[in-house]
Amino acid sequence: MSKETIESLFFQNKTKDQLIEDTLTSLSALLADTFAGEDVNQLKTEFPENIQIEDIGVELHHVAIYVESKEMKTPCVEVAINMVFEKQEYELGTYALVFDEKGEQIDEILDLN
Repeated sequence: MSKETIESLFFQNKTKDQLIEDTLTSLSALLADTFAGEDVNQLKTEFPENIQIEDIGVELHHVAIYVESKEMKTPCVEVAINMVFEKQEYELGTYALVFDEKGEQIDEILDLN
């Protein structure tokens, strides 16, 4: 089965770009809460000392389609974004959202280094 055929099956309700945009929006909200909001998830202490939200850059890590996986019980798409401490070119970690075949978010993953 070709890449285009697989993608056409998974991206019927939301395009790959829309899922990437959803992930970036969710990450931005999480970082805004962590650094400028109430830090509901108590994540600020997990980041390097004296880092500011402006110091964090992002880059697409991957968009992965899982048809079968040990971790995921149903077919899904994972969009992962790397967070980079730009001043020191140090990777802070990866943030990912997992979507079902309808484009609905089913999981959120934050892996800080």
